[in-house]
Amino acid sequence: MSALTASLREAVAEVLAQTGREQVIASIAPAGNTRIDAGSIQRKISSKPGDFYNPTTLRQDLRSIFGMGYFDDVQIEMNETPKGKEITFRVKEKPLISQITYSGTSEIDEENVREAANLKANTILNPKQLNEAGQRIRDHYKSKGYYTTKVTPELTPQGADRVELRFVVEEGPKVYVKEILFSGNNSFSAKELNKVIETNTKGFFSFITDSGLLKMEILRQDADRIGTFYNNHGFIEAKVGEPVVDQREGWLYITFQVEEGARYRVGTVDIKGELLKDKQELLDKLKIRKEEFLNRKVLREDILQLTDLYAEHGYAFAEAKPKVDKNEQSKRVDITIHMEKGNLVHFNRVEVRGNTRTRDNVIRRELAVQEGGVFNSKALRKSNENLQRLNYFEEVSVTPEPAMNENLMNVLVNVKEKPTGQFSIGAGYSTADHLLFMGEIAENNLFGRGDRLSLQANMGSTTTRFNLGYTDPRFRDTELLVGFDLFDWMREYDDYTKDSTGFVLRFGHPLMERWRLHWSYGFTDTTLSDVADDASWVILQSMDIHVTSAVGVALIRDTLNHPHNPTKGSNNRFSVKYAGDPLGGDAQFTKVEATSAWFFPMPADTTISIRGNIGQAFENEDGKFPVYEHYYLGGLNSIRGFKFAHVSPLDPDTGDRIGGDKMWYANLEWIFPLIKDAGLRGVLFADVGNVYAMDDNWDFGEMKKAAGLGLRWLSPMGPLRLEWGYNLDPLDDEDSSVWDFSIGGTF
Repeated sequence: MSALTASLREAVAEVLAQTGREQVIASIAPAGNTRIDAGSIQRKISSKPGDFYNPTTLRQDLRSIFGMGYFDDVQIEMNETPKGKEITFRVKEKPLISQITYSGTSEIDEENVREAANLKANTILNPKQLNEAGQRIRDHYKSKGYYTTKVTPELTPQGADRVELRFVVEEGPKVYVKEILFSGNNSFSAKELNKVIETNTKGFFSFITDSGLLKMEILRQDADRIGTFYNNHGFIEAKVGEPVVDQREGWLYITFQVEEGARYRVGTVDIKGELLKDKQELLDKLKIRKEEFLNRKVLREDILQLTDLYAEHGYAFAEAKPKVDKNEQSKRVDITIHMEKGNLVHFNRVEVRGNTRTRDNVIRRELAVQEGGVFNSKALRKSNENLQRLNYFEEVSVTPEPAMNENLMNVLVNVKEKPTGQFSIGAGYSTADHLLFMGEIAENNLFGRGDRLSLQANMGSTTTRFNLGYTDPRFRDTELLVGFDLFDWMREYDDYTKDSTGFVLRFGHPLMERWRLHWSYGFTDTTLSDVADDASWVILQSMDIHVTSAVGVALIRDTLNHPHNPTKGSNNRFSVKYAGDPLGGDAQFTKVEATSAWFFPMPADTTISIRGNIGQAFENEDGKFPVYEHYYLGGLNSIRGFKFAHVSPLDPDTGDRIGGDKMWYANLEWIFPLIKDAGLRGVLFADVGNVYAMDDNWDFGEMKKAAGLGLRWLSPMGPLRLEWGYNLDPLDDEDSSVWDFSIGGTF
């Protein structure tokens, strides 16, 4: 078709040229270009050979060529020929940028400025692109708080057709947000709205956290956040204008314009359609019914809850369609949710992809979905959580995909492996163990079977520990955990040195939900040395107790949301340890202990923590309860304000700390962020507790009490804790306050 058109143009041009009745364009082409491709210029010219000569169209073509930004000058040259007019667009090219340099970039790395400019050398000088590059540099500086930055491009000729480009940057000082203002906010105070947005004013730690720096993208999102906040409090017609930024006297002032509109209360709430359960039971699940004012967020969550409930019972395509009827006069909204089940869906095939090392069975045994079973969205989420918890993969996705049959869904398990071996060497310090050097070699996914093998060594001035451990978390693909530890430990106490070697066999099995049952058998051979001749008879007697053969049983429930910095959930443990006949060994005792720790999220990203621990030991045979199995308290992990293991009954004759057979302690903490972005937190605490001698009874009126404050940080060297405890009722031989410090290792 294009060939036919061209032929017709040539024929018409020939006829017109011969007849001479009209002037036509015989040819048209660019000239003078050396670096810019002629075809690129030609595509900007709309006039074609054979067209009637039209000065207006040619002028438009000239502007189009000039608009390419590559030419200093464009002229039209015309030559009369027997066949018509020969048109030439003669161009003069802009020079080539031979080199780009930057000056004045002292506060921001030049490489970052270069990336922001996004302009390359050996390209044609284009004023528009030059201005855009300068603006990008200014925007980059603005994102870092430099709002007065000036960027000036300077051109230096380098021959006839080349220039050197230099961006001269005048950075100026950082400009921070001084005040955030709101107008039209009659129902909510500025303090309440400030909690909604991320933009904030300059603070004491701004030099670390960059708080108070204005980021335009976040500022625009803040306007949406305010609008959403109003929508979630009944103001369904609220509008928030573009934030106004005013710069004066070296500060930034931001104003949000709010139009609140009317506030609507929740009227009637009803559910209709295909109901999976009794209507009242479904209505009771809706949180929107408890809201005084319409809350769009709560309504969305209720819709998701209903569709998820249906999906948990096999209706993967169920729909919940809300209808909101607004009454302008009563300022109420009536809500009707219409439910549609869709077809009952079953799981079809489960396919695992991406596992180059981990065996299929290790992945499949963690899945809560079953091929052929009824579709269950909760099982999909549980499967994803189980695989994430393994910590073998960088990425995990468990997604349903439609099968050929619309009533079936395949499950695609996609994983991306990550290294599971680790080798670490480090050092740490604590007031209990002093200087420690730590090393570990571990493989958490041995041979792709999901087993863990580790060798650990801790060596310090008062402690030496070696431990070889092996764990199979799913023995023979069952839910039974099997493992063992071989250890050699040495610890120097105030009154003796303890050397222990032995092994532990470990087992575990889930019971229900988050509850797990653990049981173990341990064999330990202990030797006490460096014991003074006039030491307590309890210590001297324990020198003859070498072998401890013991079984242990523990019931554990853990719902904490983070292993190191929990803000919600609890950890509860009840355990019994029995040593002696019929297990053999020298030691004969029973220990019963219970621990409970609870974390409650509070406003302003703070957390309240309550922890309690209680235990009692019983001698199964007189004189067979060794001193190193007695209870001692004090230090970071029990009662702060007391030195490690210094909360202990004393031998009345020698003054040695001999521990007790009964203990309890409780900790109350308020944890709050200091530098949130850096992960630095502060803590205020109060601790109480005591240890009671073997001949004493429980007496909760007699207790040790301490209060204090501290810092916590997950540093690159490991968890750091610095805490100061004040003894509220010190005895003559007790310090009035104690500093505790720990970094690296475990604590």
